[in-house]
This record gives sequence, C-alpha cells and structure tokens, in this order.
Amino acid sequence: MNSRERVIRAIEFKGPDRVPLLHGVLPAALLKHGRPLIDLLDEFESDFGQQWAIPDVEKLGPCYRKGTHADEWGVLWRNERDGMMGIAIEHPLSDWSDYQTYRFPPNPGDEWFASLQEEIRDLHHEHYVMAGGMNLFERMQFVRGYEELMCDLALDAKEAHILRDRLVDHALESIHMAVKTDIDGLHFADDWGTQVTLIISPAAWRRFFKPAYARMFEPCKAAGKHIHFHSDGVTSEIMHDLVEIGVDVLNVQHSIMGLKRIAGELGGKVAFRSDLDRQHILPHGTREEIRAHVREVVEALGSYNGGLIGHGEIAPDVPLENVRAMLEAWREFGTYA
Repeated sequence: MNSRERVIRAIEFKGPDRVPLLHGVLPAALLKHGRPLIDLLDEFESDFGQQWAIPDVEKLGPCYRKGTHADEWGVLWRNERDGMMGIAIEHPLSDWSDYQTYRFPPNPGDEWFASLQEEIRDLHHEHYVMAGGMNLFERMQFVRGYEELMCDLALDAKEAHILRDRLVDHALESIHMAVKTDIDGLHFADDWGTQVTLIISPAAWRRFFKPAYARMFEPCKAAGKHIHFHSDGVTSEIMHDLVEIGVDVLNVQHSIMGLKRIAGELGGKVAFRSDLDRQHILPHGTREEIRAHVREVVEALGSYNGGLIGHGEIAPDVPLENVRAMLEAWREFGTYA
C-alpha cells in the first residue's frame, strides 16, 4: 500500500501494514543541524509527503524570526531566537474600542486554492495531504491579549462572543474552500492545558468553545475529511468532547497525562498522533530509553488494527543521535498488534 492508504487505514482502524510516520520538526532544529538532519528525515520517509530545507531566516514568519516584528493580524511579536515561536507583546484589540476600525487580514483566495491542488498533484496523491484550520483560542489571545481574554471569559463578556464568532466565520471561508479540494484532512490546534490542568474550567470550555469548534468541524465531516486536533498540556477533561464533535486524530501530551490511562479511555475510539516525551526523553534520554518509550507507545495506542500515527517533535535541543534512535525505533516496533 502507498503512504496515503497507510495513513487512512491507521486513522480508520482498517489494518495498515505499519505505523505511518509524520515528522514534526521546528525550524530552529533545521537551522541548528542543517543538512545532516534533512538527510536523516529523508532516510525515514514521512507518509505525509513532507519536503525539508534549511529555512531562509529572512522568510521566517514574524513570530519565528529573531527581533520584533508585526504579523498580518497587527500582533507585535518579540523573539530571542530564529526558528522558535516568540511572544506576542502588543495586541490590536487590547482596547475593545478599536474593534470597529480593526480589519481582519484577507483569506487566501483562488491562488491559494490552485496552489493546494497543485501540491496534491505533485504528490500524485500517494501521500496523505492536510490543510491547516484555525487556532481559535490562541488567535483570540494574540489579538485581544491573554489577560484581557481571560477576564472576558470569566465575565462572559459580549466582546468574547463577538470575537469568537467573527474568527470562526473568517476560518470557515478557508475551510469551505479547502474541503472542495482533494485533501484528506484538516489540522486544527489550540494549547488547552498547563502541566497540571485545563486552562479554563471544562464547563466554561464546553459552553463557549465546544460549539465554535463544532461549527468549524461540520463542513469537514460533511465533505468526508478527517479532523486532526493538537493540544499541549493536560487536556484529558475535554478529549471525549473533541471526539464527540468529530475529531478523528488527537495529538495530545499523553506522557504527562498517563499513557495507559489515555489508552484505556480512548484507545480504539479515536486515532492518536503520538507525542513522545519532548521534555525529558527525546532531548535527554539514552538510545535505550527512547527505544523503550516508542515501544511502550506502540503497545498502548497501536493495538486496535490501527489508531496510531508515529510522531515525536524534533526541537533544537534533541541531538541527532536521539532523532535517529526515535526513527529507527518506529521502524522496528511500528507494527500493529
């Protein structure tokens, strides 16, 4: 089977020949390791058709380029290192009175639509192709400001509802275009957890954010596209909700929530894109520790005739030898029980 068939079978629990791979590489890692890292990624080919190159620093997005830069939303970013996400320091809607004159950036139009179709053709659709969705909670933070948004949510302020709904409408313009192409899935993301708990109460999340995600997911599901959702931190209290409204692939920090617990609750009910321990094991572990970790993840999440996409984030603090150990372990242990 080709890569696309492998990923689809893994997501839909239909018996792929092995665990498919998706490489997750921060630009800073490519800047640090250069060609040796690219050669390693090419040796262990991604099933998502990813192509790698050393980034042109001048072409990095505003939030990934060293210094202080404004993005297309009017958010000012400060960054101490090229290739790592910086910090938003000025927010165009920190004063809500500016809302009436604030202009959202234009959505990609026909040119974007054509380039997406061309990308799919270039891959001969032998690889699984994803398009990006909206990072709703994070976008609200960036344009409004974190403290201001938290106060809005605590007070159930009308401003929060207005901003949420307009952002969802803005996202849906692109989503409706994307689902008309031959993409296989759409990727959404929002970091909802701290190291110990959800950022807001589960009840508040269900009341305010769950319906908004459902609105964005609905056209994807109607078009038969998979929904992928990434969220860092402790998010166990809302994972069932995400599955309920249509998420097909969860990418969560199962290492900090308890791998066996997560597998026991949701194994076989939703596919997982693994998130190997990037705080301790990937950057600091030995080869044997990395191998044991990958094997444990496969045994926990890959025992359902599918249900697992192999992935571990490669940040600049991950040595090349540990990248190789991880990729070799996926190759060795990445078969479905």
